Amino acid sequence: MTMIMSSPAGKAVNDRNAHSSKSRPAGFRYLTQIQLILFFVQLCLPFFYFNYPSYNANAGGSSAITSQTGRDPPAVPPLPGRKNDSQESSQKSRRINENKPESSSSIDRNSNVHVVGTFNNVPISYVPPSSEDGGLHSTAHCIGEHFHDRAWIHRSCEYRNICFDTEEKDFVLFRSPTEVSLAEAMKKHKMVQQGLLTVSSALNTSVSLGGINAFWGSDQNALEWAPIIRNEELTEGYYLLPEGTVLLPFHSFAAMNIGHLFWDDLLPIYSLIDMFEMIPDMTTLMPLRYTLKHRERALWATCDLRDLTLKECKQQFKKVLPLIGVDPQIMRSTEDSILNITDGSDAAKSRYICSSKGAAGMGVLNDHGFKTHGWNKGDYEYSYNAGRGSVFNRFRNFLMNNIGVDPTKLVSSEPPYIITFSPGNSRDPDRRIRYNKQTSALEEAFKDEILRGDVIIRSVQFNSIPINEQVKAVAESAIIVGACGGGASTNMFLPKGAGMILYYPDKPSGRGHNYPARLDWDYFNNAGYARVHWLPISEKDSEEDVDLFVKLVKNEIETISHH
Repeated sequence: MTMIMSSPAGKAVNDRNAHSSKSRPAGFRYLTQIQLILFFVQLCLPFFYFNYPSYNANAGGSSAITSQTGRDPPAVPPLPGRKNDSQESSQKSRRINENKPESSSSIDRNSNVHVVGTFNNVPISYVPPSSEDGGLHSTAHCIGEHFHDRAWIHRSCEYRNICFDTEEKDFVLFRSPTEVSLAEAMKKHKMVQQGLLTVSSALNTSVSLGGINAFWGSDQNALEWAPIIRNEELTEGYYLLPEGTVLLPFHSFAAMNIGHLFWDDLLPIYSLIDMFEMIPDMTTLMPLRYTLKHRERALWATCDLRDLTLKECKQQFKKVLPLIGVDPQIMRSTEDSILNITDGSDAAKSRYICSSKGAAGMGVLNDHGFKTHGWNKGDYEYSYNAGRGSVFNRFRNFLMNNIGVDPTKLVSSEPPYIITFSPGNSRDPDRRIRYNKQTSALEEAFKDEILRGDVIIRSVQFNSIPINEQVKAVAESAIIVGACGGGASTNMFLPKGAGMILYYPDKPSGRGHNYPARLDWDYFNNAGYARVHWLPISEKDSEEDVDLFVKLVKNEIETISHH
C-alpha cells in the first residue's frame, strides 16, 4: 500500500516525485498512476463495504441487520447454542440472503422476533423447528468442587441454554454431539469411576438447590439436584425468554421468617449471580421456587410443609422480591408456573421454555453454612463469613439500588443525628422487648441537642410499614437499636459509618437453646460498613446497664461526628 507521510522520509518521497517526468521511462509514469488509483480504492473501500445496501446482513449480527433494514435489533436474539450464518461459508450466507423474503414482517432467527405469549408474566417468543442449521445445545460451568461425596453441597453452576420443561416441571439441558461423546468416554473411564477425574463442564453435575438446615439430618440429601439431560440437541420448536433473562431454580430455606428469607434465600441468590458476573448483562432475574419431588412430606420448617407456611412464604416473598429487582408476579414455583399463549394458537407448540442463561447451586452461599444462626455453642467456634464484607456490601447496594435508594450515601458527620429504636421487632417472647428506660435516659442526656434539633430520637414499628419505607428509615439513621434475629435483618441498610446496638437473649429460655444467642452475629460482625455492639437483654433495664447504654450512644455520636 502506498503511504504519503509528512515526516522527513515523506519529504524525500515528494522530492523524488518533483524530478522531471521526461527523465523517467513511460512505463514508470504509468506504474505510478496505477499505484495512486489503487491507493484511493483502498481508502474508500471500507465506506462502500459498510454502507452499500446489498451488504450481507447475516454475517454482521444484529447491528448489521439494523443498518440494512432500518429495523431495531431483535428483541430476543437467537440463543448462543444455535449456529448462526457467520459460522457457515460465505456462499451459503449469500444463498440465504437471496432466498430471504423482502417483506419487513418476515421472521427468521436473525431478525425480528414476535412475542407470542408469556411465561410467568415474562414475554416469550417462539423459535420454530430447526434442521438446516443444527439444534440448540447447552453448556455448563461448575465451580466449588472439593472432591468429596458431599461436594454437591458446595458446587454452583452457570448454564447456557437451559429450558424449563412444562410437562416434567423441571429444568432440562441438551447435549451436543461433542458433549455426548465426552459423556460416554467419561462413563467408561476408570479414573472417573474412582472419583479421580472430574470435568467442570459436565452437564450432569449435581448441586444443592438451597441452603442446608442443620436440623434436617439425612433429609438434607433431598436438596441434591441436577437438570434433566437430553442426549441430543433440541431441534423441535421452543419458546424463548428475552435476552438477558436468568433462570434460577432454588429451594427456599424458610421464607416465612424474614431473617431466613434475607440470609438463606436472597443472599445466596445474589451471591450466585454475582460470582458468575451475570448482573451487568441481566435484564430479568427469574427465580423459580423448586418444589421437591419424590417426597411424601416437605422438609421440616419449609414453605411447602403446610398450607399456612406456604401462605406466609408467599406473603414475605411478595414483600421483599422488589429488593432483588423481581416483580412478585414473575416468581412462582415449579408446580404452579403459567404458560400463557396469546398468538391465537389452540394449544402450546412446545413444552420447553428456554433461556440463554441460568444458574443453580446455593448450598453454602448463605450466612451460616452448616451451622445455625447462633443458637448453639458450636456456632461460635469459627466465623463462616470472614472476608465476605465486600460481598455483603455489594449485596446491600444491589438491594437498595433496585428500589431507588442511594447505597453510596455515608452517615452524615453533621447533625441532626437520628437514633432509631425498633421495639417489639420479634415474635419470640425473649426478644419482644421495649426500650422505655433507654429512650427516657437518652432524652435526658441529649435534651439540649434535642431542643436544637441536633439529635432526633424515634421509634419505628418496622413490620407495619412497606419494605421500601423500612429501607429508607434505616438508611437515614445514625444509630439503630433493636433485638437480634429476623426483625433486625433490615439493619443491613444502615449507611456506611453508622452504629448498631443489638440486644440478645443471654439466658436459657427453654425454647431449644441453652447458650447466649447472638443471632446472625456472623453476618453483622463481618459487614464492614457499620459498627455493631452486643448488649445482653437480662439486665438491660438495670441502672448500670442503662448508664452504659447512654455512654455508648454518646461515644457513637462522637465517632460519627469525626467520620
